[in-house]
Parts: sequence; structure tokens; C-alpha cells
Amino acid sequence: MWEFLTTVALRSAEPAAGDWLRGNLVKDDLAGTIARFRAAFAGAGRRLGGSVLKLTPDELTQLRQAGLVAPERWHNDQYARAALLLRGLETLPFERHTGFVREVYLRGDNREQAAVLQALMLLPDPGRFTAIAVDACRTNVRHVFEAIACENRYPAAHFPEENFNQLVLKAFFIGVAVARISGLEQRKTAELRRMAEGYASERRAAGRLVPADLDLAL
Repeated sequence: MWEFLTTVALRSAEPAAGDWLRGNLVKDDLAGTIARFRAAFAGAGRRLGGSVLKLTPDELTQLRQAGLVAPERWHNDQYARAALLLRGLETLPFERHTGFVREVYLRGDNREQAAVLQALMLLPDPGRFTAIAVDACRTNVRHVFEAIACENRYPAAHFPEENFNQLVLKAFFIGVAVARISGLEQRKTAELRRMAEGYASERRAAGRLVPADLDLAL
């Protein structure tokens, strides 16, 4: 999969950027240390930029089948970082994967953290990374929260009910459109409806507006 992501990422890249990315991906010790990997992961943003790519119908189909909701919105540096993450895990023992992804996430800047969260569905045995994704929902950075909550199948596929419900309530609270939460319709429960109704009641009692899309959780 990382080879395919690399091909997509490099479609509009300068030759020097392509050589740099391929050079990193062929290293068997790419993930030998967090510092070495972080240098490549951060460098992808600087070298490949943030251009939105025009994908072919076949590419869109393959990426959606792999777990992405809106691959047409991804930038080339996001594809490059997903390729680096997959290749890095390939060079590590299975039991080190969770700790490695956590370190990459915690040490990244906002855009790097978002790239990790958006790539979770592409990782081998993605359910192993639920704790990282749940913890990311506590962020105060809207861009990072949207990376896990919006156009991302991961929460609906892997979050326990309590954590999924909290994600939906936080989206209401900070003004993120809950229509962007993938799988919401399938994950609605009586408890989520109760929580949404309670939130609406509190807003009305305080004389505040109720989110226009609250009905999507009811």
C-alpha cells in the first residue's frame, strides 16, 4: 500500500522531492529511531507542499476501499506521510507498532498529528491504535480534532460507545458539523440521543442557540 500512496504523492512533486522521498522509503532503518523517522515525517511537508491532487476514478476506488472517506481532499504531503508511516511500521516488529505510532503522534506539530490520525484506517490491524485516537479527541486544536472526527471512518469502526458519543457531543460543543462524522447513522444509540437531548435542553435553558444539525443525533 505504501508504494501506491507514494505514486500518488509524487505525481506533482519536483524531481528532487521525489528522489528524497524514495530515498527515505527504501531505508530498512527508516524507523530505527523516532528522531530519524520524525525528520522524514516533518520533511514531507516542507518538500512536497500541500497541493490537492486530481485522482483517477481507479485511484479513488482503491483509496476508498482501503478505508479513506474523502481521498480527493488529501494533499500530496498527507499521502507522503501515510506512505512513510506504513513503510516505517513495515520495518518494525509488530509489538512495537502501537508505541511507535503514539510517539510519532505526540511529537508532531498540528499538521503532522492530523496526518497520523487520518492515516489510522490504513495501518495494519488498525483497532490497536484506538487509545491514540480517543486521546486525540481531547485536543483543543480544531484542525487536529477534525482529523479524527470528520471524514474519517476510524471512530465509527473502532471507538467504544462512550467515546464515540463523547466525540459527537464535542463536535456540537465546538461547532463542527456532525454530518461530517462518518458512520454516525449506524452508531446512534438511545444513550447518544439522551445526551444530545440533554445538551439541547441546557442550551435552551441558558438562552443559547441549539445547533441546527442536532437532529442528526436524535
